[in-house]
Amino acid sequence: MKSRLVILLLSVAVAIAAPDLRQINDIDYVGNANPRQTLDLYIPKTKTESPQPVVLWIHGGAWRKGSKDRPGRALKAAGLNCAIVSINYRLTSEKSWPAQIHDCKAALRWVKANAKKYNFDAERIVVWGGSAGGHLVAFLGTTQNHPDLDGKLGSHTDQSTSVKGVINFFGPTDFLVMNHQGSSMDHNAASSPEGQLLGGEVSTLKARAKIASPFHQVSSDDAPILTVHGTKDPLVPYLQGKALDDELDALKVPSILLTVLDGGHGRGFGPSVDKAVIKFLRHHFFDEDLKIKDSFVNAGQ
Repeated sequence: MKSRLVILLLSVAVAIAAPDLRQINDIDYVGNANPRQTLDLYIPKTKTESPQPVVLWIHGGAWRKGSKDRPGRALKAAGLNCAIVSINYRLTSEKSWPAQIHDCKAALRWVKANAKKYNFDAERIVVWGGSAGGHLVAFLGTTQNHPDLDGKLGSHTDQSTSVKGVINFFGPTDFLVMNHQGSSMDHNAASSPEGQLLGGEVSTLKARAKIASPFHQVSSDDAPILTVHGTKDPLVPYLQGKALDDELDALKVPSILLTVLDGGHGRGFGPSVDKAVIKFLRHHFFDEDLKIKDSFVNAGQ
């Protein structure tokens, strides 16, 4: 048993070992000289003849804090010889919804418009984020090329906002029901992360909350989504991730739910989660067989 565990851990480590990366910081993707509308590039120094796929990382922090400067887990994907793009977006202290998703879509368009310059594969971009970032990537995947939600920021509005896939780590998906699913906080309050995002008490902004919820944007042409969520998440209830997966399944959108038993808000996400993410990326980057499906893993495994 021990030998099998060692082999598993070594195989995961090899799969996600990051190569030397060339880093380019603070690129203005809108042109407004706003530091919250900038991105960083992490590009493998080993050049490839074919364009490199891209992981676009969107940080968490309850939409009110956080930074592109700490892409963390996303850098592990560089072992696949893909580029990593980590973005800032305007926080709720500066602007409420939909500024955050407009920024994310503008950053995505910038990546596509500059694909040739940096040897990116514009057709193989997977967006990945956790918590508030998970919400934003899920929203990207469920509102591709949406004229009312794409925004008009930046000089690359001719580019599409479609993505190859989505990796949603415990992101809120339905603001209308969060308060009824078990949580350590009042998600309805105007002072809550959701209240600050929407601009007031959630219960008084139901139409706005519905529009901002990926669950209510699901359609049959959405991007494939891998959702990872812990059953004991004290901040974003597990049912948020499960409901999104169920809705996607009902419309036959490729969707995988990896349930982390006894996992918290990103806590307990062990090697099994890393392995699933790498398999998901290999499938969408290199057309390898997708060998993962809805499953349960114990926290820490």
